Amino acid sequence: MQALLSYRPPSPALRGWVRQHQFVRLRFAAGSAVPVKAYWPRPAAALAFYPRDLERIGIGLAAPEVLKPRAVLIGQPTVVTQRLLGLDSSVYQIEFEPGALHRLLGLNLDELTDRYVDAEAALPSGIRALADLIEEEDQPSAQMAAAERYLLGLVQACRRRELAADRVAARLIEHPDSLLEPLARMNGLSLRQLQRQAPQSLGVGPRLLARIARFDRAVRTATSPTAGSLLQLAVDAGYHDHQHLARDFRQFTLSTPSAFLARERGAPEQHFGLREG
Repeated sequence: MQALLSYRPPSPALRGWVRQHQFVRLRFAAGSAVPVKAYWPRPAAALAFYPRDLERIGIGLAAPEVLKPRAVLIGQPTVVTQRLLGLDSSVYQIEFEPGALHRLLGLNLDELTDRYVDAEAALPSGIRALADLIEEEDQPSAQMAAAERYLLGLVQACRRRELAADRVAARLIEHPDSLLEPLARMNGLSLRQLQRQAPQSLGVGPRLLARIARFDRAVRTATSPTAGSLLQLAVDAGYHDHQHLARDFRQFTLSTPSAFLARERGAPEQHFGLREG
């Protein structure tokens, strides 16, 4: 068995557009029973490539049954997805900064919430050649260089401006406890204007995005070797108490904290001694 789990920042030219590049390569022995990955919501839309065995996915608690295309645009998730990997699983995922996909493609992101679409059908010309190249290359550095060349072309052709809601979202992802009304005013919006603008640019409203960002932080802390009690996790992630964290587990993973974290300890990458950072 071989494994890679790597996160890389974008080049300077793509800062403000791309948050990070993520590479996952998990190779299981023939005949292995590959565990399902319960993928909790994270605060980002993404472009993902599957250059080896394709991935099956189910949304919510449904059994994974839909085969993904080799390249997909992924909208903002608000509920757990069940991902069934192949024996040779390779995922290259590009996470975008808030509003970047809306600006680059003119897509209303609320049409992609909890959905994905075939990137080769939705993106401008050149995406098929990029997907071909990523299939041919094994080295993350070469895959990333090719993807950044493609994205830089989109950025250079982009004429849409950053929205105030995008700046608010970037702040909320880093500081989920920020008060919305003063944050909106700092960016030239009323709270009502922010709530109207955010869904088309981000896929969800600002309050839900902040909850997803806080929850993502809590789960990543909970899966670390030094994780404390549920109460300590809640405090560290900025929750008022552990009941509010348990509520978010039920909404975002459709499970109790203990049940979901037990599943996460058996996630595919955990079999290789890796965990999401």
